[in-house]
Amino acid sequence: MTATAEIDIGTSVEPLLPSTALDTVGTNLERNSSLPYQFIDYRVSSLADSTGNMPPIVRQIVEGLTTLRALPGNSAKATRSLPTVLLYDDAGLDYFDRITYLPEYYLTACEIEILQTHIEAIVAEIPDGSDVIELGCGSLRKTELLLDALDKRRTAITYYAIDVMPQPLHESMAKLAAQFANVSLCALCGTYDEVLPRLTKSERPKTVLWLGSSIGNYHSPDAVEFLKKISQSVLAANDALIIGMDKQKQTSIIMDAYHDSQGVTAEFELNILTHINRLVGEYAAQQGDATLPASATGLFDTSAFRYVGVYDEQIGRHDAYLEARVDTEVSWPHSIVAEVKEICGSDSNVAVRRGERIYIESAYKYSDSAAEVLAQTIGLTFSAEWTESRDYYTLNLFRKPQAAMPLVSQTIPVSFDKWSIPAHRASTLLNTLSNSSAPEQFPTIPSVDEWTDLWAVWDTLTLHVLARKRLLVRPIDLRHPFIFYLGHIPAFADIHMAAAESAPLSEPAVFAQWFERGIDPNMEDPTICHNHSEVPDEWPSVDKITAYRDRVRRRITAWVDGYYAANSAVSADAARHVWMAFEHEAMHIETLLYMVLQMDPVDIRSPAISTFGPNSSAQPARSWISYSGSPAAVLGLTADSETALGAAALPTGHVFGWDNESPSMSVAIKPFRIHTQPITNSEYLGFLKAISSGSARADGELDDLIPQSWIALSSSQGPTGNKLLDADYGVRTAVGTPSISKTEAALWPVCVSQAQAEAYASWCGKRLPTEAEWTYATRTYHLARALSANTPNPAYSCAMPVDKYLGELLAAQGASGDAHSCQPYDMFAPSNANIGLSHWHPTPVPTTPASPDCLPEASFIGSAWEWTSTPFHPFDGFKPSPMYPGYSADFFDPPETHGSDSAHYIVKGGSYITHPRIALRQTFRNWYQRGYPYVLATFRLCEDASL
Repeated sequence: MTATAEIDIGTSVEPLLPSTALDTVGTNLERNSSLPYQFIDYRVSSLADSTGNMPPIVRQIVEGLTTLRALPGNSAKATRSLPTVLLYDDAGLDYFDRITYLPEYYLTACEIEILQTHIEAIVAEIPDGSDVIELGCGSLRKTELLLDALDKRRTAITYYAIDVMPQPLHESMAKLAAQFANVSLCALCGTYDEVLPRLTKSERPKTVLWLGSSIGNYHSPDAVEFLKKISQSVLAANDALIIGMDKQKQTSIIMDAYHDSQGVTAEFELNILTHINRLVGEYAAQQGDATLPASATGLFDTSAFRYVGVYDEQIGRHDAYLEARVDTEVSWPHSIVAEVKEICGSDSNVAVRRGERIYIESAYKYSDSAAEVLAQTIGLTFSAEWTESRDYYTLNLFRKPQAAMPLVSQTIPVSFDKWSIPAHRASTLLNTLSNSSAPEQFPTIPSVDEWTDLWAVWDTLTLHVLARKRLLVRPIDLRHPFIFYLGHIPAFADIHMAAAESAPLSEPAVFAQWFERGIDPNMEDPTICHNHSEVPDEWPSVDKITAYRDRVRRRITAWVDGYYAANSAVSADAARHVWMAFEHEAMHIETLLYMVLQMDPVDIRSPAISTFGPNSSAQPARSWISYSGSPAAVLGLTADSETALGAAALPTGHVFGWDNESPSMSVAIKPFRIHTQPITNSEYLGFLKAISSGSARADGELDDLIPQSWIALSSSQGPTGNKLLDADYGVRTAVGTPSISKTEAALWPVCVSQAQAEAYASWCGKRLPTEAEWTYATRTYHLARALSANTPNPAYSCAMPVDKYLGELLAAQGASGDAHSCQPYDMFAPSNANIGLSHWHPTPVPTTPASPDCLPEASFIGSAWEWTSTPFHPFDGFKPSPMYPGYSADFFDPPETHGSDSAHYIVKGGSYITHPRIALRQTFRNWYQRGYPYVLATFRLCEDASL
C-alpha cells in the first residue's frame, strides 16, 4: 500500500477527531465524503517491497516451519509453528464470527452478559470527551452494546476500531455509523504492529478495549511486552484499559469450547493453510514463478492435516495444533528457494511425518489472582472487575498510575497466577538455598529507574496531593510540618552522598543543618525527644527547597550511572551510604502519607482515579494454621557487619540492612497457631459495637478505641445509643474515604495502634504474635505454598503444621533443612502482594475458602504492616551504626516502660505504600510507639498450641 494523503486530525476532516490522537503520515486515508465514518489503512503490503525483499509475514512462515520451538512452561517436545495472525483473513474472520454463536463457545455469551449487566458501572469509568480504542474489534456485536450506552450517556466520544481486514471492517463500521449521534467512528486497518505506533498520547482521556480474552492468545511474556508498549506509548496517567479474561474452570467445558460439535473451530484452524498457500503463491508469482509448487494444492496439501487441541490444567492453557494425517511435505516454490536457504540454511522441502504437530495458537485461562498479577507486572493498577452469573469470565479495568514503585522481576510468569513466579523460583532455585545469596534478590544498589520511580511518588505526594499552601500544615502534633520533609529527604541524601564521594555538601550547606533529622517525641511527655535538627526561624521557600532537591538528585543519578556504567568496584561504605539514602526516602514516603491522611479529606488532591467495589457482605476466608516451632529459628541478617566491611570492596550480591537487623540471632519458638488473615474494618467495627453494648464504658474509652484511620461520614443516634458507633465510618485514603458499611473497605485490614490491637485480641481471648512467630510463620508458609504449586507433592491436611508440611515438600524434591530461613529476601511471597503503590489504598482479604487438601490462603505481606507483641529491643551483640548511630539506639526502651503507650513495638511486613525492597526483606524491623494511632498497621490473632 502506498501513501496517498496526509492530514491534521481534528482540523478539516468529518467527523471531528482529536488532535494528536493519530499519526496519518504515510497511510492510505479514505476521504470518501459519503462514508459516515473515517477509514485509515495502515497495512503494509503482503507482497515484496520495491526492492524485491521477501515480506516479513512470508519470512515468519519460513522461520516457523524450519525452526522447532517449545511452548513456555511446557515439557512437551518442541514443534514447528505458523504465525497466528494468518488465521484472520476474510474467510477466517467469517469462521470466527460463526464460532462466537456456537453454544459450546461460552466466551462471547459471557462477555455480552457482563456488558448488559454492568453497563452502567462500565460507562461510569469513561468520561465525556474520551477516545475509546478497541484492539481487534471483529464484528462489533459486543462493542455495539457499549457504544449504544456511551451514545446515550456521554458526549464527544470518538471510537477507534482496529482490525486487520478492510472489507469486514467497512461492513461493521457502516452498520454502526448511522446509529450514534454522540460517538464519532474511525476505522484503523492493519495489524497491531502497523497501527499502534501511530497512536500517540493526547490530552483527551482514553479507554483501550481488548475484549474476547484475546490476551489469552499471547504467551505471558509476549502479553507483558505488548501491554507495556501500550502503557508507555498510548496511555497517559489515569487512562484506562479494559481486558476480557477467561477464567480457569472444568476442563470439559474448555475442551468443548474449542472442539464444537459442528466442526467450525476445526475449519477455522485449517483455513490458515489455505491462507498461507494463497499468500506464498502470490509472492512466488510476483517473483516470476508462474508454476505451482510440487504439491498441486500449494505450499501445503491441506487434506493432509487435521485439527487437534490439548489443555494443560496446571498452566491453564489450551493449545491448538494441525496434525499430519499422513507423511507429507511442505514444498517451496522455485522462485523463493534461494531466500529460504538464506533464512534457514537449507533449500530442501520440509518433511512432516504422520502424527507430527504444527503449533497454531494458544488460549490461556486465568486464576482469580491473574488480573492483579498482570497489573503489577506491567505497571498498571487493577481497578475493577465485572463478571457474569456463572463466574466463567471477567472484564477487568486497569488504569495507568501517576506514580508507583513496582517490583521489577527478572522472571515473567508462565501464567499470571500469584504463585506462578514463587513456584518457579522454588522449583528451580532450591539448590541456592544453602548459599549466602538469595535467589533473584534485588541488586545491592538501586538502579536509576528505581530512584526515578521513588522520586515520582515523592513528588506526587508533596507537589500534587498537597497544595503548596498546605506544606506548612502540621496535621500530627508529634511531627514537623510537611515542608520539613520536603527538605529533609534531599538533606539526608546529600549528607550521605557527600560521605560516599568524600566531597563537600551541596549548597546551601546550611540545609543539612536544618533538615538532617526530624522529631519523634514521647507520646506521654512530648518534651522528651531524641536529638534532632534545629528548627530555623523561618522555613526556606518551596522553590529554594525544590531547587536544592534537584541538585541532590542529579548528584545521586551521576553516582549511580557511573556505578552501573563502569561496573567497577566501590567500597562497601560508599555503597551503604547510597543505599541508606534510598531506603530512608522510601520510609519517609510512608511517613508523609499517613500524615496526609490525617488532613481534612477536602484538602487532599487525589493522585489517582480509584473504583471501590460494593460491600458484598462476604466473610474473610480465615482459618487457623499451626506451626510446631523451632529450637533455633534465625532472625536478622547473617552477613552484614558495617564495621567489618568498612572501606573494603563491596561484595557481589551483598544485602545491606539497618543496624537493628544485625547481628543475626537464634530464638526458640514453641508450637503456636496463627490466623491466615488480619482483622478487617468490619470485624473491628463489630468489636466496638459489642463492647459498647456489653458494658458501661465511658465515651472517652470508646473514643480511644476508634481508629484514627477512620473518619465519620455521618453521625446519628442509633441502636447503640452512642453517636460515635452509630456513625457511618469511612477509611482514610488519598483517593477517597470509602464507607465501611457500603464498600469493599469492609474487607480491608483495619489500621490501628498496637494498644487498640491488643484490646481486640484480649476481647477474643487471644494474643498478638511475637516478632519471631510472625517471621517464622510468613517465610515458612510462603515457601511451602510455592512448592505445593508444583505437582506432584505430598498431600496437606488441615491438622498438619505448616513447617512439617514444608519439610515433607522439601524432602519430596530432594532437599532438606531450613536454609531458606537465613535468606534476607522473601522471594517466595505471592506476586499480587499490595505493596509499592499497586493501589493507593488497602485491598480486601480473600473470601474464597481453599480446597481442604491444599494449604489455606494466607496473606502476610501488603496493604498494612502488622503489629507484634515484641518490644523494640536490640539483637544480642548489637552495635549502633557508625554512619547513623541514633537510627535505632534512640528508640530502644528500658524494660520498665513496656506496656506504656510511649514504648516502641515491632511491626513486620509492609503496607500498600511500602517499597518492595523493604516489604520483601524479611529481616527488616520497623517500630512505632504502642499508642501511636496514625500508622498503616493492622494485626492478626495468635495463640499457643499443643501439638
